[in-house]
Order: sequence, then structure tokens, then C-alpha cells
Amino acid sequence: MVNIDRNSFVDAEVWINTFFTKHGSIQKIADFLSGQIEYAHKFNADNWNLNLDINGKFLRFNIGQEYCIQIDKDEILVLCLRSSIPESILGRTIELYFRGYRNGLPINTKIFGESPDCLDKVPDSVGLVLTKNVPYLLPFIKKSNGQFIQYAISHTKILPQMRSAHSVGAVEYLSSLVGRQLPHPSFVQDAIYKNEVRIERQIRKISDDRLLALSKKQKQGRRKIQATTSVYLRNPYLVELTKRQAGGKCQDCNKPAPFVSKKTGEPYLEVHHIIPLAEDGPDSRENLLALCPNCHRKRHHG
Repeated sequence: MVNIDRNSFVDAEVWINTFFTKHGSIQKIADFLSGQIEYAHKFNADNWNLNLDINGKFLRFNIGQEYCIQIDKDEILVLCLRSSIPESILGRTIELYFRGYRNGLPINTKIFGESPDCLDKVPDSVGLVLTKNVPYLLPFIKKSNGQFIQYAISHTKILPQMRSAHSVGAVEYLSSLVGRQLPHPSFVQDAIYKNEVRIERQIRKISDDRLLALSKKQKQGRRKIQATTSVYLRNPYLVELTKRQAGGKCQDCNKPAPFVSKKTGEPYLEVHHIIPLAEDGPDSRENLLALCPNCHRKRHHG
């Protein structure tokens, strides 16, 4: 059984590429999904999530209590309001199915009028099952999917188990694909710190060669999560690489670290950005130093 780390950038890269490649264009699918995430976040920053299934079955964008977009290796399911779907994509030349529920059971049909409301809590809802011509179809259904987002995010409330299933790694990898930092729902702010502590523990077990390779995989530049406040995320692989290359000595005063960390059992040094992230400094090896606490404070306040 696959056991995916939802908060891993590397796991997200593997599985999102696997899903998107099957449908013709990684970039166009990433652009569509990213745009809809940003659209939802403007309406309610605390009422959506992106779930990378831990068993590698799907990537699902949820709005409130309802699924909105689901992507797997076989199909892309996009929830829309039927009244706003353009007639131009309902012709016979396009392979398009509609998904809904009748007597509690899922049904698929090619006949638009026969598909009942896909979700009881969203009137006029229909699930568009895309299996062919996906890059061509997505721009035509963007507006209708946006109207579904507006209704679902205003009339339903996200469940606790959906919050816990949010994938930080999936959002971060999507951000790298589209070249801009996508938001995270505001409820993840506290979870981010806990996740970074957990990641730091895992990274210490990685070999130097693997660490160098992973540090290059993550997107260069600043990584910032839009939560209740802005939180800059450092590349954790670069942080560990910088400490290792310092060899237990401060890179300003060249003296040994002042003590051994109780948490790690290693010489205690703090990683400093020469040009701060908040001032457009890059999160790159060239912009990092491993410093003793005194030199670190001196850099900031001296």
C-alpha cells in the first residue's frame, strides 16, 4: 500500500505529475487548478483544502464540505452549475460525461438532461467527467466551476477531517509549476510549524548526496504561505546542508558552536539569510550562513 506524505514536496511532485501527465498537459491543468484555488481563497480563506490522497488515488480540491475538482489517472471530475455550462461544449464531437446521483447511487450519462443534481447541498450541480480533450475543455468550464465554488463556499462548512487532510506539499509543488506562490487555507498556520519540526527530524537521516539533490529540487526564491499572517517557508534541505558545511563552527566568528542542542545532539547553529526573505532575498545556498546565536543577533541588531 502506498503511504504518501501529504506535506512532502517530493511526494507531491511524483504523484501530481503522474495524474496530470495522463491528461495531456501538466502546465494547463496546473494553471486551471491553481486559478480556481486562488479564486476560492478570495471568498473564504478558511473554507477549502487540497487533498493529496495518502494512497495515491487522487488529488482533490474541496470547497466547504463539497468536492470541487478531482484528478486521478483515469479522469478529471469538475463540479459545475449546469445552467452556466456553455452550449459549445455539449456537442457530440466531445467525449464528455455528466455525473450525478439517483437514489443515492452514482450514475454517468452522456445525456445532459438526465443527470440529477450531483450534490444535494448545491442545487443545479453537475459533475463533468473529462477523459479526452482535457486541455481544450478546461477554459470553457472555468466560469461555471467558479460559480459552483461561490455557492459551495458560501453555503457549506469544511469538516475537521478535511482540514487534517490538507496537503502543504501539493500546494507548494503546484506553486512551482505555475511560478507564483499559491495560498494555503488559513487553518494550516499552526500546523506548518509542527510540520517543519517533523521534517527537520527526517532530514537529519538523509545522506549528503541526497540532501544536495533534494535542496536543488525545491523551487529557488522565496516561499510564503498566505495564512492569517504571512509566514515565509525556508527550504529545509538547504538549512541542513548549510549547517553540515559549517562543520560545527560559526561562519562569522569561526568559533565552535557554543553548546550542543538537546533536541538534535548536534552543535547548535542558527541559519541566517544574508538578504532577508522579507526583503526579496533568495532562499538559496549562496544567501545562507550558519551562525552562533551571538553572531546571528549581531547580524540582525548590531
